[in-house]
Amino acid sequence: MSIRRILMICVFSCCAVAANAVSVAFQIAQHEDSRSDVRPSCYQIESGLFDFFFDKGMIVSNSPVFVSNDSGEQDVVFNESMMAAEQGGVRYFIEILCEFDVAESTNPDAALLENIKAVSWKVVDLKTDKVLGSGKKVPPSAKLYKKAEKGVRDFSHGIATDIYKFIR
Repeated sequence: MSIRRILMICVFSCCAVAANAVSVAFQIAQHEDSRSDVRPSCYQIESGLFDFFFDKGMIVSNSPVFVSNDSGEQDVVFNESMMAAEQGGVRYFIEILCEFDVAESTNPDAALLENIKAVSWKVVDLKTDKVLGSGKKVPPSAKLYKKAEKGVRDFSHGIATDIYKFIR
């Protein structure tokens, strides 16, 4: 077999793999009455999800995290993000809602596992317009972690793992 033919097969194989990559988009909403800016924990969860899906070989996009205490507003933003993802050719859309409870927190502004009340999600297949699944995860005790940032990172990895079960 000639070198030229081998190179063409390699190039074609690489293009075929890239053309079949699965695309995922997600939107995170921070549900909270007491705050209007995005918490560092939300940014860490966003980063953890992005890294997880990218490491799985997926094409990942997301919309900026937003803060809301109104479920109607959340629905509007989720629908707008979903339509943008669909127009962009994305296969799966993930709605993520982060709820916080900092009433008894020693440091309410920090990215701490103890500040997160729960994270819920819904996975939609944009090609079939069907909900593939949903879930909710409550963080484990922050006492399990020596470093606070590791707790939030591990928690976001667990969320991504649960979501991935619906789209693989």
